[in-house]
This record gives sequence, C-alpha cells and structure tokens, in this order.
Amino acid sequence: MKSHSIQSILKFSMKKELQKYIKSFSKGQITVPKEFREILGLSNEFWLKLYIRDEKIIAEPVERNSVKQTSYLDTLKEVDTSWFDEKTETELKDSRKAIKLREKKYYD
Repeated sequence: MKSHSIQSILKFSMKKELQKYIKSFSKGQITVPKEFREILGLSNEFWLKLYIRDEKIIAEPVERNSVKQTSYLDTLKEVDTSWFDEKTETELKDSRKAIKLREKKYYD
C-alpha cells in the first residue's frame, strides 16, 4: 500500500468542489447562488454560456462584449424603406424612436 504525504492529502482536501442544490422556478429559471457569484467575481447581471456535456448542463460566465448582439433597432435601421408608402414609413420611424428610447433607458 502506497503511503501519501501529508502535503498531498492537504492538496486533495483543498480541491473540494463548491456544491449546492437549487430548485428551478416554474419556467426553468434558476438563481446562481451568491457564493458562486462572489467566487467567480460576477455582478448581479451577467451572461452565461450554456451547453450540455455528458448529460450535464454546463454554465460558463462570459463577458457581455463577447456576446454578439444585434439590437432590434439596428435591424430596423437596415430595413429598405424605398418601397414603403408614407404611412408605413412614418410607422417605422415611430417604432425606431420608441425602441431607441427603451434601449437608452435600459442601458443608462
């Protein structure tokens, strides 16, 4: 039987996983426990990359800037309006303004 040094036993015991059982809400939503967020340095709002590996859900924090997002406003800006009648073009412009205000409110 191999003998293990105290140092290797201590290293093994310090590698324990942080584990916590959580229950999902009615629509499958979960809350990442505060202890986990603190260890990972996550604020209250963050992005997670989710994937399945070996029948397990894996969640990795990602920086918001690394997630390519196209806002609805950006999509509306790309719409070719040359064939719109005056009423439709006015409605699109109003939609653009309303979304721009909502985005400003959300991001400010």
